[in-house]
Amino acid sequence: MRVLHISPTWFGDGSFVGGAERYVRELARASAELADVTWVSFGDHSASRRDGPLAVEILRRSRLPGVSRLATDPMSLRLARFVRAADVVHCHQPYTLSTDAALVAARLFRKRAFITDLGGGHRWALSKALPLVSGAEALLLISGYSRRLWLEAPASARPSRLEVIGGGVDMDRFSPGTGARSGETLFVGRLLPHKGVNYLIEAMPDRAPLRIVGRPYDPRFLETLAALAAGRPVVFEHQIGDEALVERYRRALVSVLPSVYTPVDGPPTRQPELLGLVVLESMACGTPVIVSDVASLPELVDDGVTGFVVPPGNPAAIGEKIAFLRANPATADAMGRRARAAVLDRFTWPAVAARCLEAYEGPAGGAPPADERTAP
Repeated sequence: MRVLHISPTWFGDGSFVGGAERYVRELARASAELADVTWVSFGDHSASRRDGPLAVEILRRSRLPGVSRLATDPMSLRLARFVRAADVVHCHQPYTLSTDAALVAARLFRKRAFITDLGGGHRWALSKALPLVSGAEALLLISGYSRRLWLEAPASARPSRLEVIGGGVDMDRFSPGTGARSGETLFVGRLLPHKGVNYLIEAMPDRAPLRIVGRPYDPRFLETLAALAAGRPVVFEHQIGDEALVERYRRALVSVLPSVYTPVDGPPTRQPELLGLVVLESMACGTPVIVSDVASLPELVDDGVTGFVVPPGNPAAIGEKIAFLRANPATADAMGRRARAAVLDRFTWPAVAARCLEAYEGPAGGAPPADERTAP
C-alpha cells in the first residue's frame, strides 16, 4: 500500500514546532514501518530526504497570484503528482489549501482520501463552500472530544465515518531518567493565551520553582507572562531540542497544562487541546501531570492516579495540587510510574499507525468506536 501523508507545516525551525507538526511526523514515521509511505509538506525551498523508511518531500510554496502565501496555508502545483502516485491520501488539517487541493486530486484520480483534524484550518477555505470534506472516506480523529465536535457539524459537511485513532509518544525517546527530581513545576507548549500559562504562574506556591518551555507566538501575551513572573523563581526557555526537553520532563516534579476555553487575552476557542501531546510526553517520562478539565485532556489523565484534573482558569486548584505533590514526593513518583504504564498501554505510535492502516482498508460507513470518551 502506497500511503501519502500531507500536512501544511512540518516539525522544525524552517516551519513550525508544535504538537500538530510532531503528530504528523511521528505518525508518518510509524506508518512507514508498515507500508510504503511518503510525507509531503511545504516550505520556502524544495527538498527531498529519507527519514529511515519514510520518504519526506518539502514542496516550495506557490508564488502564484491569488494563491495564499501563508506559511500555515500553503499550496504547490506539484502536489497532484504525489496524489496520483499514491493508493491512499491522508490529509492533515481540514480547511487548508493543501487539503482542499489533495481532496480534489484524489477524487480526480480515484484515490481513497482520509482527513485528520489537528486543530488548524482557515476561515476562507474552498471546502467551506464545496462538499470536499464530506467526500473523504473518513475522518480519522485524534480524540473522543474531536469526534464529538465533528458530530455537531451538519451531516452534509462531514463523512459518515468518524473514527478515533488517538495519538502516541516515542516511548524510547520519552522515558524516565535515573537522576534526582529537581522539584520544579514544568510547562511545555506554545506560549499562546489559550494555554492558560498565566493561571499557572499565579498558582505557584511561594518560592516554588517553575520552568516554562515554549516558543512565543503572541508578543503581548509574553509580556503579560513576564510581568506575572517578575520576582518569582520562574525560568523561560524559548528554544530547546528534544534531548533537552526530555531532560526537563525527567527532572520535573510535575508538569502542568492549564489550557482554557476562554483565555484572559484573546478570543474563546472550542479547540484548546484536541490532543495534548505534551501531557503524554510527560507521562512517558514518568512525570505526573496536572491538566485542566477542558477538551481532550480528561481523556489522557486518570484523576488521582496518573495526575490531577482541575477546573480551568482556577489558580487555587492548580496551586493546591502542586503543593500536595511537593509535600508528598513518594506519591508523585508512584503517579509517574502509573502514568508511563498508562501511555504504554494506550498511546504508542505503532498502535496508532496500525489503526490507520485498518481504517484505510475498511469499508465506508464503519461503526463508531464503542467508547467515545477515550482514544483507543
